[in-house]
Amino acid sequence: MGKLILFIATSLDGYIARPDGGIDWLENMYNPDQIDHGYESFIGTVETLIMGRTTYDKIRGMGIEWPYTGKRTYVLSSNDKFSPSTPETYLCSESPASLTARLKSECNGNIWLVGGGITCSSFFTGQLVDEIILTIIPVILGEGIPLFDRKLPFSSWKLIRSETFSSGAVSLHYRIQP
Repeated sequence: MGKLILFIATSLDGYIARPDGGIDWLENMYNPDQIDHGYESFIGTVETLIMGRTTYDKIRGMGIEWPYTGKRTYVLSSNDKFSPSTPETYLCSESPASLTARLKSECNGNIWLVGGGITCSSFFTGQLVDEIILTIIPVILGEGIPLFDRKLPFSSWKLIRSETFSSGAVSLHYRIQP
């Protein structure tokens, strides 16, 4: 059975994107050694992805080939007229709890909760996330889309690994405490 893992980058002040959804600050960050900050290692453990519709549209609008070929992707949207245009990608209007339970029973690999803020909050509100891999990028945006868009219920997390990178980023890997 797979784990539901949030793998995401945030600014020092807790934003995952600019107010318009822009992530240029990630794409243009100081990274002379072209470090992937653990992405390749992580994505190798992932069987299935869950993302919000805005995140899906943002990735599709980047003018790149779909980066998740070979992995099932569920796009959360209440718009039943929306039809994903990428391989193995499915529209999902299930509740976070129902979707998580179903995917955990079906998956051998991990489930990546991709984002954004509304999607992350709905899964954390339901206390459905098993692990967080949070990469903190050393920039302050001042405003933007926060990692969580609402107040969350209390939960306790255990740090299981941390890593610093020559880019100045820090990766923190947490597991939910029972």
